Amino acid sequence: MSKDVELNEVNGHKNGSGNDDGERRYSEGGEYVTVFTSGKEGAGHYNGSHAFGMDHEGDDTEYILDDQDEDLGLLDWDQYARIRRKRCCGLECPDLATLAPLWWYKLPKTRRRQFSVILPSLAFVLLLAIIVSFTFSSKKEGGAAGSGVDSLCDWDSYVLPTHFKPLHYDVDIQVEWKDPYKVDGKVEVYFAPENEYIDKGTERMETAVEDSNKLTRCLVLHAGANLDVGAIGFVMTDGGKMGEKRRRYNEEKEQLVIEFEKPISPSQLHHVTLTYSYPLVESMRGFYRSNYKDSKNVTHMLASTQMEAADARRAFPCFDQPNMKADFDFTIRVLRPKASATRDPDDFQVLFNTPLREGGYSRRYDGDVSVDEYVFEPTPTMSTYLVAFVMGDLVQLTDYVDNGRVTVSVWGTPEHADDLSDALNSCVKILPAYEKLFGIPFPLKKLDLVAIPSFEAGAMENWGLITYRESSLLVNKDDASDFDILWATTTVAHELAHMWFGNLVTMDWWNDLFLNEGFAEYIQYIGVSVAKPEYGADELFPVLTLQNALVADSYDSSHPLHVPYEETLSSIEIDGLFDGITYDKGASVIRMLRSYMSGGKSMSSDHLLDRDPFIRGVSTYLNEYKYHNANSSQFWHALDKNANIDDFDVLKSIKSWISRPNYPLVRVSWKEKPDGNNYGTLGLSQVPFQKTGVQSCSSADPNSVWWVPFAYNTKDKSGVVGVLDECTSNGNSEVVLQSQDDFVLVNAGQSGFYRVNYPQDMWKRLEDNIATGKISSVDTSMLLDDAYALVEARELSVSTLLDLAYAGSKRKYANIVSGGSTSDYQAWFDIGYVFNAIEAKMESSSCHDTYKSFVEAAVTKAIEDYNIVESLTRTNAESIEGDFQYRLLVGSLFSLGVHYGSSGVEQLAKSSFSNAANVDANIRFSVYKARARSGSEGYGEVLEKYNTAIDADEKEKLLLALGSVQSADLITRSLDLAMTPVVASMDVRSFVARIAGSSQLGREMSWTYLQNNFDALYEKVNGGTDVSSSRLAKLVSRVCSGFSSDERLAQVKTFYEKYKKWIPVKTFHKIEENIRTNKMWLERNEKEVCTWEKENRP
Repeated sequence: MSKDVELNEVNGHKNGSGNDDGERRYSEGGEYVTVFTSGKEGAGHYNGSHAFGMDHEGDDTEYILDDQDEDLGLLDWDQYARIRRKRCCGLECPDLATLAPLWWYKLPKTRRRQFSVILPSLAFVLLLAIIVSFTFSSKKEGGAAGSGVDSLCDWDSYVLPTHFKPLHYDVDIQVEWKDPYKVDGKVEVYFAPENEYIDKGTERMETAVEDSNKLTRCLVLHAGANLDVGAIGFVMTDGGKMGEKRRRYNEEKEQLVIEFEKPISPSQLHHVTLTYSYPLVESMRGFYRSNYKDSKNVTHMLASTQMEAADARRAFPCFDQPNMKADFDFTIRVLRPKASATRDPDDFQVLFNTPLREGGYSRRYDGDVSVDEYVFEPTPTMSTYLVAFVMGDLVQLTDYVDNGRVTVSVWGTPEHADDLSDALNSCVKILPAYEKLFGIPFPLKKLDLVAIPSFEAGAMENWGLITYRESSLLVNKDDASDFDILWATTTVAHELAHMWFGNLVTMDWWNDLFLNEGFAEYIQYIGVSVAKPEYGADELFPVLTLQNALVADSYDSSHPLHVPYEETLSSIEIDGLFDGITYDKGASVIRMLRSYMSGGKSMSSDHLLDRDPFIRGVSTYLNEYKYHNANSSQFWHALDKNANIDDFDVLKSIKSWISRPNYPLVRVSWKEKPDGNNYGTLGLSQVPFQKTGVQSCSSADPNSVWWVPFAYNTKDKSGVVGVLDECTSNGNSEVVLQSQDDFVLVNAGQSGFYRVNYPQDMWKRLEDNIATGKISSVDTSMLLDDAYALVEARELSVSTLLDLAYAGSKRKYANIVSGGSTSDYQAWFDIGYVFNAIEAKMESSSCHDTYKSFVEAAVTKAIEDYNIVESLTRTNAESIEGDFQYRLLVGSLFSLGVHYGSSGVEQLAKSSFSNAANVDANIRFSVYKARARSGSEGYGEVLEKYNTAIDADEKEKLLLALGSVQSADLITRSLDLAMTPVVASMDVRSFVARIAGSSQLGREMSWTYLQNNFDALYEKVNGGTDVSSSRLAKLVSRVCSGFSSDERLAQVKTFYEKYKKWIPVKTFHKIEENIRTNKMWLERNEKEVCTWEKENRP
């Protein structure tokens, strides 16, 4: 699943609001070695009984048998008993004396008489204790009759027990396509027989087999709080039927506990049948409906699903866990008014993961109602979160892979028929490239990509039926900017990677989510390089993914890639894992590892599709665990088998990156300073880094040391590599400079996941080479990003940071590579971020206005150097001349010019609004923003355009513009829109976050609005309050992370206490860190910024 979409910056440059909350800084998408064992080392799974307090007390059969064997060796007790048989209560029973062992008769008679008096009393006491214990145990286990019954009736864990393993689902759904929009369904869940309790990918087999042999009174499965579950019935393996005795619903855990009429062994249960119903509402979870308007302002409806992470249970009762895979047969009936069903044309479609069975469609009429039935082919074995179905008016564009082996179709609502081709062209290129890369063909007959009008995330990788937000799939050639097209292509590539990584092989539990999302986030750049090689996508990874990860993982409250199992049980906790660490850090660590395993070749676009040792390991992993679950250790093991590198253990090396949060700071320091005889020698060392400061490194503390593969460039050499796996460097990681002006640049190309600091005089040398263009655009970006973080961590002066940014703004155009895929886009990505972020932090400072004027002059000079205003004027702002990354650069600089009031750009933006439909899409957002900020009349014109726009990309640009206003009256107008139908529920979070990020006043007013309207916002965003969701937690973070006062921190604490059931504690801690860091930043740096601006003023 692509990350939650946040309408942040359409031109792909950083937010610059000063809200370093670790989230993606451009149009956002929106998706470990601690294991929970069952007592067996490395089991990597949970035990369905012992792990949750269900110890097997009294289950000492093994020892009883051992004792009996000894006794039988002493005396033939059965033969002896026949001599002295007595009758007890009318039944034959042996004399108790005959039960005595042989040593009893060797005792003196006096001693035997004494024991004969004492032992019966002891035996009576022991028997009474056993009875009391058994009675208590029976009550505790739900009244189960006998120690052999394992009752689940009091189950209270978020994780389902392993007693019943679903094998197959038959799901029948009937949808009423008119008010009251009701769904009625029946599901039959078939269970695996005893000898099929096997999961190849994990070691849950032993637990499942053990549980399947016990008697139990109850069955536990998931059912959403929105479901009204009706009749329930059971069919046994012998054909017998059984009803339910009673049921209990756990609303917090969304679990239905069904008690059988009598205890059964799980292996006796063939299948369970449940009927259910629920209203089809606009919740964007489970099975939900979207309402949208066409160009004639007519409202239409489309219904679709979003099951990940834990919402399949809101569509039908099921075992809603990734490690409970099954296959699915679906029958869907839709009841529509006859008049609608017989219209011409009728574009109504029903889509599922798999194609229709042959003859699977039929229609009949029931009075004025048309009943259309769709019967689909069975799915492959897969997790419940991948089930998907879509229905509504849809049109398609189709192509084929491998001469028709796979049918690929892109679908959208009828008015988007012309917007489908770009995604289709990308998909039919990327899919076969992935097949070749992984060495495994796509296993389904068809692949549908569907644009959904109301969709929370960027996309969802449902197997065979990928669903997308419209702006993440559709490309209108007139309204899409280059970044819009990049985003759509990236999202297509991301979801296609999931067809193998996530669908074919699925993580065993959510604590290894990075296996799905981090891998897809990395592979997506390979997919874009295949579909659109002219984009130079591999050069965009550092600014669009890696730098976001470095921010997200710099918090004390960060989490490791492999999250402890016990922290990923509730749906709130699972939702919280779909973040910048799971996606962006996961991708960055994978990219770093592949670079090392390929000898650096994978960093070049020419080698992205090579089947190098890393990719061969991936192929081994996918082939070994296909259609099963796996955990991260199995992935690393597969890579290790293919590494072929001396003295390199993948799991040992990667452990530090996945088992704990944060990352190292690599320090470059003088070992020998320059003197008359040499130019100096530098050494490397590492310390743990957090945004609040660095910590110490000690060889005695393994948690303070990372395995750090590094590469560095000097003035005349490039690509020198090594590994730093200790606190301080040895001779292999020393850099000997060769001239007086030589420099060292560590982490060239930003292949490694760490930050770098240099001596002050080396920063000066780097600054000089940034200004001349000697240092590349990507590396300039890296240096600025590192420097900004180092200032925050009190490792670098803010003057040095501003020197670097100012030097970057003066890079000489003549030294920039042109005519290819490289421009200065990456450099300005971070130059703009540094200027913007400091300006936002200084908004209340006495020198804010003069600082802003200084930046305006620097930006204007760059705009003049690139001849942007003149070239745009020449084309009436209707086109930008140059290649892809150059056009991205122009869009970013134009946006900065509007923000800082650069006269030429601002005048062009204002004059272009009347011709906005023809303005180049790369600058159109800036044109809209300038008009919306101009006053009430301009705001109204932008709002009117938004209300009538049909294209999703165009609507996003207009909504962003409305959220960018800075005066109190216009901010109020925008905030008032949030709870109206004007702003779709999927856009509420990003819209309010945009208002908060546009100015200090916007942040203050958004915070007040959030406190006064949080309950109503929660209901709108989640479709009700019966959902346990952390969706709004990110909005709270975006609004509050820019504050810098103790007063605001106290307010946030009070707010968290009120809504902590919906706000993960880690989110609150991150906000807390941000506020305190912002406060310290101002105390340390405000005066220095003012002084620096005054000294450098032109």
